[in-house]
Amino acid sequence: MSVATAGLLLAGTAGTAVAATAQESAGAAGTVATRQTGQWHGKYGPYRDYRSCYKAGERGQRHGDWRTFTCAREYDRHHHAYWWLYTR
Repeated sequence: MSVATAGLLLAGTAGTAVAATAQESAGAAGTVATRQTGQWHGKYGPYRDYRSCYKAGERGQRHGDWRTFTCAREYDRHHHAYWWLYTR
């Protein structure tokens, strides 16, 4: 194998390592987002307050629509707070 070929092989391997590292970094950041939003199968709402969100979650659970639920407060672009029902 010539020196030029060996250099190209080494450069190709380094490029692959850099690309793999960038993908791993993006994957690690994506894992956090998946953990926060990906674990829930459904999103319902918005609800005006926590109580109405929770009651809707209980109703769906009682009827067998989902096993578990949670209510989360989120803000829209105008800084108004709404409650959303996340289900599994």
